[in-house]
Amino acid sequence: MKDDVRGLDKNFLRADVLRESRIARRETQTKFWRRFGVTQSRGSRFELGTEIPPSVAILIKLYFEGTVSDGDLWRARRSNPVLKLTANASEASV
Repeated sequence: MKDDVRGLDKNFLRADVLRESRIARRETQTKFWRRFGVTQSRGSRFELGTEIPPSVAILIKLYFEGTVSDGDLWRARRSNPVLKLTANASEASV
């Protein structure tokens, strides 16, 4: 499949590929999607085929290419007050 306008491989962002990647890592939807700033319910919708917003798609691509690590994502979330609130809210609901 060809790249879309953002230069992201559409095969890589297919719902079934993302779901299989998460399962292969033995991660819950909550743990997998939280690293990208996404709630479990929204991640579930992505795994069912809902279009992924460009900002999340780019993070996913960078993460799986090895350009961005879990540590990078954690530090970014920790240093951004808005993301901190989102992270705390999602952790409280787990």
